[in-house]
Amino acid sequence: MLHSINSNSTSIKKYLEQLIKKRHLLIILTKREFKTKYNQTFLGLSWIVIQPILVVAIYTAFFKYMMKLNTYNVPYPQYVLSGLVLWYLNSGVISRCMTGLLESRELITKVSFPKIIILIAKIIPVIFECLLLLILAVIFMIATKKTIQLNVFTSAFYFLEVLLFSFSIGLLLSLVVIKFRDVLHFVPFVINFGIWLTPVFYSFESVPDSYKNYLRFGNPLVIPLEGIRDAFFGNKGISMESAILFFIFISLLISALAVFIKFEKRLSENI
Repeated sequence: MLHSINSNSTSIKKYLEQLIKKRHLLIILTKREFKTKYNQTFLGLSWIVIQPILVVAIYTAFFKYMMKLNTYNVPYPQYVLSGLVLWYLNSGVISRCMTGLLESRELITKVSFPKIIILIAKIIPVIFECLLLLILAVIFMIATKKTIQLNVFTSAFYFLEVLLFSFSIGLLLSLVVIKFRDVLHFVPFVINFGIWLTPVFYSFESVPDSYKNYLRFGNPLVIPLEGIRDAFFGNKGISMESAILFFIFISLLISALAVFIKFEKRLSENI
């Protein structure tokens, strides 16, 4: 069982200094993650593009032409792709963090280093893939002769916003699964079901008014999703609620990091 938090735990500042000193290990583990994921595949990195295109094609066929969903003059494939960027980032980061420590038992028990390095190495390929998707979304806009406005670059803000939230949750879950393995089955179910409660393939405006506030304030991805679409298709800047949410997520990450640091010393005993 994970032991209680103690007052002698390493401070966040000292921990980050240790992380910088061990950055060579981060590079090694990140390279290993890329090799593990793509070395044995025939199409390699091409899957980064192929998978979302297939998903967009399926969603377009079903929801655009069969369900007749309204995306308010925005081409449906572009609309879905803009949502998939943040959804894949969120689900990918949480999933990789959640299993990261369990997959690295031998390394944790034999080598002394900041264990968060393992989780960062796990999510770097996810971040890389989703950044490519973000670029692909911009290319699609150019290919369909949509005018690219300056505010399209604020999409990076929403990308970072979701990354802050997802990594915070991932840090906490990486500790929880060590004690409660049932989480390994429960969280993927929540993620798979959660896409239906997230306006990825449908418009937030299509949600009945009586449910909009529940969705907006109950689902942390709704505001970033609205924001990135406003940036892409409405040339709108960062809203006040998005800015507030950003600072909330920063606070969440600091809190999650503090918890992770204080529990880390007992990982080798409990994993």
